[in-house]
Amino acid sequence: GELFLIDIFLTRKIKWFFWIPQVKAKFPGWLNFLLWLVVTTWIIRVLAVGSMTVLSPSDKPSLQPGDNVLISKINYGPRMPVSLFGHLLPYYRFSGVPGFSGISRGDLLAFNFPEGDTIIKGLKSFSYYSFKRTRETGSDSLLTAGTIRYIPIDKREPEISRCIGLPGDTITITSDSASASNVHFNPGSRASSGESLTQQRTKMAFDYLVEVKNRQLPAYFLNSLGLVPTEIRVLPGLGYLIPLRAEQVGDVRRRPEVTGLTCHWLESGVGDYNIFPHDARYPWNRDNFGPIIVPAKGNKISLTLSNLSIYRRIIEVYENNKLEIRQDQIYINDSPSSIYTFKQNYYFVLGDNRHHSRDSRHWGFLPEDHIIGKPVLIWLSANKAVGQPLRIYWNRIFKTPK
Repeated sequence: GELFLIDIFLTRKIKWFFWIPQVKAKFPGWLNFLLWLVVTTWIIRVLAVGSMTVLSPSDKPSLQPGDNVLISKINYGPRMPVSLFGHLLPYYRFSGVPGFSGISRGDLLAFNFPEGDTIIKGLKSFSYYSFKRTRETGSDSLLTAGTIRYIPIDKREPEISRCIGLPGDTITITSDSASASNVHFNPGSRASSGESLTQQRTKMAFDYLVEVKNRQLPAYFLNSLGLVPTEIRVLPGLGYLIPLRAEQVGDVRRRPEVTGLTCHWLESGVGDYNIFPHDARYPWNRDNFGPIIVPAKGNKISLTLSNLSIYRRIIEVYENNKLEIRQDQIYINDSPSSIYTFKQNYYFVLGDNRHHSRDSRHWGFLPEDHIIGKPVLIWLSANKAVGQPLRIYWNRIFKTPK
């Protein structure tokens, strides 16, 4: 339908009305203009630029809740619609657009949430997969055919996070007493540009335990740190658990109310089942993760029952294969398989607000076909706290997120 309208009012390559030319002639001028406007707007929104509202603090201070961000869809190549009128279409991206660059380490990426392919009706804010893993009381009664809904790639919830790993990279996250978390990587075959990970560390925030004695931190001081209520956890009789960047640590430590300041990081070997790949054989957590290889298109991986949990979702969901285990043997599309070749590139993303981010540590690799584009401009920044009037952050408007 869209292609039909595009050709009628824009390209005019096909004589659709050759059999009744008088029909088109009778179209009023205003109707021609209206349809042209609708088609042009649709093309711009699908192939050139979009907009999204930031809802989480996962990438503060680059982006904060309430930021309305323009997304350039042409920096990494426009992505054609993956669904149209309820039908799924093959993935295609116009790569190599002149004047624009590929994805680099450190880039902020806008993408459709990979685990948003399945939602529970009436509970859209809950992760279906997290719900399944935790097996909460009563969850089995909710996970029935009538409550589950599939969402096409380009209709899934949009999110923004920072690219840390390119296809072919080996990612390792380690914690230490000084800085809570460091990212190490062995570069793959693809070259990268842009800010280094060392420069990006100035933007990272980690949870700190702030101990106070018989007093509270003033509200104006907490506000000056740019914290939202959901980031402040009060520990009665002890103090606060709040995310801080390196530049803020000294300011907090110098407060007269503060008696102690400790980074709240998790030790190596303390596994978290909420962390990818959700397998007891990989005792990883948010601060100690990997090593893990980011898949690249055309690369081959040796599949075993031990590492299958890392790549299973790629094989089954993102690359649409039938996968089974029969008598301790892996079968892909009914053929025994010990080697798998990846069909597309994948990326590893992390939020700058490390302990308040839903990123690759939780749901795994970001497929290339889920990438929408690059955040390029904050065109409005406004937020409304509970019981407070709408607040507009004028100093953030028309800023470029980095």
